[in-house]
Amino acid sequence: MRGFLTWRVLLIGTLVLLGGAWLVQRVELVGGGPALAAGALPALPLVLLAVLAALRERLGRGELLALYLMTAIGLPLAASGWVQALLPGLVTGQYFFADEQGRYYPFLKLIPDWMVPGQIGSRVVGDFFEGGARVPWGAWLGPLCWWSLLALAFAAASLGLAGLLRQRWLEEERLRFPLAEVPLEVSAAGAAFWRQPLALAGLLVPVFVYGINGIHHYFLFPGELPLSFDLGEVLVEEPWSAMAPGTARFVFSCSPLLVGLSYLLSVEVSFSTWFFFLLTRLQLLGAHLLGRSEDHGHFVGLGGQWREWPNTFPHLAAQARGGLLCAALLSLWAARHSLARACRRGLGGAGEERWALGLLGGGMAVLVGWGWAAGLPLWLSGLHCLLLLLTVLGMARLRLDGGLPATGLFFLTGNLFYFAWGTGPGAFAPAEYVALAFLGALSFSGIGVVALLQFEGLKLAEAVRARQRQLWLVLGAGLVLGLAAGYVCMLQLVYERGLFALDQQGGARGAARLGRYFHYLYAEAGDWAAPPDADRLGALGFGFGATAVLAWLRQFFLRSPFHPLGFVYGTGLGSLIWGSALMGWAAKALVVRYGGALAYRKLRPFFLGLIGGELLMRLGWALVALLGEPGGGFDW
Repeated sequence: MRGFLTWRVLLIGTLVLLGGAWLVQRVELVGGGPALAAGALPALPLVLLAVLAALRERLGRGELLALYLMTAIGLPLAASGWVQALLPGLVTGQYFFADEQGRYYPFLKLIPDWMVPGQIGSRVVGDFFEGGARVPWGAWLGPLCWWSLLALAFAAASLGLAGLLRQRWLEEERLRFPLAEVPLEVSAAGAAFWRQPLALAGLLVPVFVYGINGIHHYFLFPGELPLSFDLGEVLVEEPWSAMAPGTARFVFSCSPLLVGLSYLLSVEVSFSTWFFFLLTRLQLLGAHLLGRSEDHGHFVGLGGQWREWPNTFPHLAAQARGGLLCAALLSLWAARHSLARACRRGLGGAGEERWALGLLGGGMAVLVGWGWAAGLPLWLSGLHCLLLLLTVLGMARLRLDGGLPATGLFFLTGNLFYFAWGTGPGAFAPAEYVALAFLGALSFSGIGVVALLQFEGLKLAEAVRARQRQLWLVLGAGLVLGLAAGYVCMLQLVYERGLFALDQQGGARGAARLGRYFHYLYAEAGDWAAPPDADRLGALGFGFGATAVLAWLRQFFLRSPFHPLGFVYGTGLGSLIWGSALMGWAAKALVVRYGGALAYRKLRPFFLGLIGGELLMRLGWALVALLGEPGGGFDW
């Protein structure tokens, strides 16, 4: 078997990351086309893997998987995974909120100089929005280095955690890693996979559907094939309309990719995902009957900006957050003996454990030090770091054990402090609000997927018997190259065209909007005087307890259909997947019931074809968006 980390992997990976960063910036920020680097399975790295797998005589399977990991780690960072979410936030306040009489100004003056490239009124800031200028690299270099240090420390800490948990999760628990099955299958079968009639049939379904819908988008014929239905159009009378409020839409949607992924899940996880999402509709109905459907509680955030949506009772996001923390703590408790052995070996100088322990300790030290330098006291920065890593661990269980499409961290860590201590001038110092707001970059961006892919990389490396140190080098190369390529490509594009033009005429509205959120965060929390929020703390405790009970039921009643991970995902993040999860669950349940495990395995290529077909169409319409009018791309 050929190697894992070779000069060919580094050469091809570097070229793909440089070219891919240029491509995704123009597709997404200019063309308004579909995302190529984001999602549970990033389109560009996986399509590249499929193409190169057809040339197996040139690259070994280990090299294919290493190249996939390198690009799947680096490309999200170069786009919405980090760069597009971060850079606008570093200059938006100095441009839009510079009024000395405004509520933002006292906080703006507290932002450390090393975190941002320019102060109020500087051309560095103005040219970012107005364009027609060269990139002022001298002003940007320092802040980019500091923010890259934060990103790399986060990645190092999560990678060290993955290394310490490797034996427990791979050898003792034998987690299924459902999403890793896709690159493993493609790399093993190569071109032969697509010669299977069922795989080709599955691929043609999304090609047909998104082909028709894309043509309709550009030419207004022959008509659109609907893939979603808004139940809010039916539930229009009280009290039933409470099940589909504007802040928590009730839409049945179907994605071939998500149906294919749901087929790969265990039936308990897929069933629990849609079941507990539908249960949230009953919770909303109950809140309406109790007269609390407009009850925001003490903590009044800004909806999606705070990642606490819907921002009213019964506080579904807080329930999911409690379940996520419970899943993380249960994982640590179950792995306590394995972790203790790994730590003893690491402290004793054993190779891989020593490096894992060093990465975890070093990454945590930098994260805590970075937060302290940004304005947090050491105790608060340390607590923020611990809660951040617990969130990573919970999301990893969702993806690696449940197979659910977790692609980030989703929940702002600072909100937990506001729930417990309240907000306003008396709760935290102004500089602490600023630091917590800017640390929200770790949640607003998709950098969390980097941590999740690092855990997944353990499974891919094991499949080709690659050493853990080789895996770390591949991941590190992807991180560094992805950050560098993303910074260069986005700054050159923005300073050339201006974020104003890209927002109004291109596809950069999301990036421009995210730039404001950091400043909304510190101004809203710092100005709004509110006591601790007992409602949200209660919802968090309810989610924690419900997850613990469901885990206990599965421990002692093996036939329990309710999975704790399905509760967490369905309650907090199920709005976009529940329809697809329902269809994937129904298909798998029927196949297994009437055809058994053999029928399930025979039909797997069809559902893998659904996944590959949607990713292929995403890449195809992205290239069309690159050639078309700015902002007019087809992005479903």
